[in-house]
Amino acid sequence: MIYEYFFQQRFSKIRLYEIAARKILNVEEDDPEWIVKNNYLKLAKKYHPDINKGSEDLFKDINTAYSILTKKDFDIEGVKFLTISSQELSQIEQESSVRKPKEKNYYDFWKNRFF
Repeated sequence: MIYEYFFQQRFSKIRLYEIAARKILNVEEDDPEWIVKNNYLKLAKKYHPDINKGSEDLFKDINTAYSILTKKDFDIEGVKFLTISSQELSQIEQESSVRKPKEKNYYDFWKNRFF
């Protein structure tokens, strides 16, 4: 019983952090890994501390988000987003529970055509 409780807590935390990571990288749940990598590289170039002074925390969050989405055995216990507060995390979770219809864009066209 206790093990199931901790497993459920861990699973909900993983799910919440995945949602936050997808919001940071601006990707959808069903986007392939190449779109995640492409968005990561764009944001990493834009907010790198050598280029954009004062964006160290955001750059660390971008790296954390990419690690969460790409590594299957990522340890979620030590993760903390520096630019997102716990209140914003709960708001993100509420927004994700209400599914909005997905807008069509360039990536959807090619994803549906080839994948």
